[in-house]
Amino acid sequence: DACELVMLNMENLPPKRPPVASSTPRKHPIDLEFVMDAVITNGASLSIDENHWYDRDGGDAWTMEEGEIGEDGKRALTFTMSSKVLEAAEKSTRGAQLGESEKAFTEQSNIAASKAFSRVLMASSNARSEAVADFGKQLAARLAWTLKGVKPSTEIEKANEMAVEATENSLKRNTECEETLAGSLEFALDYPLVSSCLAFDLVQKGPASQPRDDAGNTVAASSTSSLSMRILNEAYVCSLNENKENYEKALDVFVSSVVNACDLSNKMPNDSEKKRIANTAASSLPQQLAAAPAVTGTALSLVGSLCDIDEISKKATAKSSKHTIAESAALHAAKAAAEKRATAALLILRDVAFQRDAMRGAAVDCAVAIAAGRMPGSPPIEDKALKLVMNVIFPKNSDCADKVVESATKELELATRFCIDNYEKITKANEANAKKKEKPRHGIKAALLPLSDEEKMALDRVRKPVVLTMALCVRRPDIIKAIMEMSCREGADILAKAVKTNMPKLTKAASVKHGAANIALRVSDMASERETPLLLSFLDNLAPATDKSLPSQELIDACHEIQKNRPNADSRYIIPIVSGMKRDQLVHKLPEFVRSSDGIFKSSLRRMAERLGRYVLIFRDEPDPTESTLRGMSSCEQMVYLHHLDFHNVGIPQKRYLDVIRLCLEDDEVFNDRVVQAALDHMSGKFLEGESLPLAYMRTIILTCSKHESLHSWICHVLLPRLVEGSVYTDKRQWEGWMRCAKMLENTRDHGVSSLEAIQKLPEEQLKMYRAKYPQK
Repeated sequence: DACELVMLNMENLPPKRPPVASSTPRKHPIDLEFVMDAVITNGASLSIDENHWYDRDGGDAWTMEEGEIGEDGKRALTFTMSSKVLEAAEKSTRGAQLGESEKAFTEQSNIAASKAFSRVLMASSNARSEAVADFGKQLAARLAWTLKGVKPSTEIEKANEMAVEATENSLKRNTECEETLAGSLEFALDYPLVSSCLAFDLVQKGPASQPRDDAGNTVAASSTSSLSMRILNEAYVCSLNENKENYEKALDVFVSSVVNACDLSNKMPNDSEKKRIANTAASSLPQQLAAAPAVTGTALSLVGSLCDIDEISKKATAKSSKHTIAESAALHAAKAAAEKRATAALLILRDVAFQRDAMRGAAVDCAVAIAAGRMPGSPPIEDKALKLVMNVIFPKNSDCADKVVESATKELELATRFCIDNYEKITKANEANAKKKEKPRHGIKAALLPLSDEEKMALDRVRKPVVLTMALCVRRPDIIKAIMEMSCREGADILAKAVKTNMPKLTKAASVKHGAANIALRVSDMASERETPLLLSFLDNLAPATDKSLPSQELIDACHEIQKNRPNADSRYIIPIVSGMKRDQLVHKLPEFVRSSDGIFKSSLRRMAERLGRYVLIFRDEPDPTESTLRGMSSCEQMVYLHHLDFHNVGIPQKRYLDVIRLCLEDDEVFNDRVVQAALDHMSGKFLEGESLPLAYMRTIILTCSKHESLHSWICHVLLPRLVEGSVYTDKRQWEGWMRCAKMLENTRDHGVSSLEAIQKLPEEQLKMYRAKYPQK
């Protein structure tokens, strides 16, 4: 081809020599050899630098002697290197001290090698033949490792700069691999041609010819025969004998370059060429790493960096009037491309976990770190990582499952340390924020809300590892022990709050898979005394108030067994299931709740009535007096049974008996005026039927008069006369209470209500006693 090209040019030479612009005589005559060099080198020989020895007379370093023609018709040729050149080369190789001319020779030799390497590399990238291109890549890979320290020429200098810059960025981003990446950066500086080859396909270049097969058809370049893979294969072969770290460092530089190309595409969404390079690199990366001889943990960590697309995602979703329609479209396209590349990174981790046993743990660690939010990633990518870990890797085999559990436990441990380290800071922020608010929040849900911005950020930080670990708990309930143990450590309050917040999801899934009663007993056996708050939260969510159905009898029996087996027989263990217990059982359990603290007592009453909203003002009668079927206890029934509590027989002090009734009256949200009226009305009706009034009955009426003015009329015109009708004066204690109540309401005519009518209905003797104690004004 070159000969034909020369002949064509010879035929088209002008008849006269063109005028010379310079008067300086040429050092090279224009002869046939001169023209052939110009044609073959595409004009490069016309720009010879006279200061470069290898351009001027580099051929003089070799002498050629012709021998006689042999029997085969070929002439023997002998090439000999100049002794001076050979001596300078040997000194340079040994590192001996060089003279000025020898230094100049060495420098120009490196420049010559760099340019020759560049020509080989460019020729392989522009070759139309696939075989020629592949041969050029093999040659370039071998030369790149041989020419250590030789700086790249201007044609490939951008590739080297990108490789170095990419490794520096990886070093800043991945602090956990700082020592390893520092060595990779040093490697990139020591082997500039190697780093140039690794990033050669990731920099913008002019249009290149597409490789063709022997039949002349265009073929796609194989990822396994790419220049970067040739470099890595060459490094791996050499690492079997010496420089074992060079392969790992070269792999880190290569993956860093791919990540950097993707970052540049995200930063400049309007640059279509950068987007094309990033998409091509990311799409071929799974095949390249699958064909790579080995993969390192640092390389997998760098692959995970492809999931860090939160910035471009926020830009694409942010509403801004400054963006034109074209700019918004470009941002959304860049976001979609970035998500596709991040998905490819997750697939790489999956393939490594499945195909490389030695690196399975590192791949799972990386995937779990992304799902847990420790490694940065956008919310959609974190969800994909969570699904990858739970639905793909975990079910693969037992070893994969063990690795996932191990990695998730590590992430939860890191979250625990984070909470403990920031405990004092968050506590101070909560205290400062509490001073600004007038009313503290009450209730179970309110107790789980963050009290400050610092606590909110901490909860967001630990929520993802908690959700991941809880998802594993459904598959392996034994992991619940680790969650409870870490959450109950001193200073890990934020983790405990995050666990309680997400407890409903765990209990719902676990009860469906293992059965509510079974999982309750298993968790109880795991929990130590210190982990009781988490156990109580677990049991509480097994029978949530939002569930329309009552707790099953199996769960009720399990909670009673837990109460029996736990220390002190704490009544809190049965509170979650009291709504499903029969009412007569609750009557027997009522003294236990009365003995407990005020918080436990009020919580038990709330759970008893949580599914009886329509019966809140009714005292229900058993459909069949011979069989107890009613479940739960309405607020009206609670007030009645509390008044009839035989506190002496169950060993409860009278003060406590009176105090719990007062607690109920003070709780306006549950025991409002209508509930109190219904309870007093029921007890007074039974009094007319012959039952005695409970000890605290009149005291409750007096407290109601002070608290609920809306009931004054009913008390004066209905309740007090009804008590007179039932001969309340026959009981000294109750009679004293009746007179005090009547006195409180006797002189309230200004408000339109008075107990005078009820007083006048007293028998003459009792009326005299009343007036003797409370004379009429």
